[in-house]
Amino acid sequence: MSTLRADRSGEVADELWERVRTMASRVASLEAADALGELDEEGRARLAVLRMRCGRAAERAQLADTLSDTVAEARSRRTR
Repeated sequence: MSTLRADRSGEVADELWERVRTMASRVASLEAADALGELDEEGRARLAVLRMRCGRAAERAQLADTLSDTVAEARSRRTR
């Protein structure tokens, strides 16, 4: 008898999107500080890195969403 592992792809995608939201909030805070002239060169470099990381995290979250949709569709076809 085989044991099926529970599909957590939707939960993983949700966790990744939560991470993106957290990072985007940090980006917004740093951008506000930069708009007020409160960031030095190091702070602006941190902001640039965080923007890049946030973009990559959003790409991973989108991939996880796509995977979750694919798994759900395959499961739906199997149960028909």
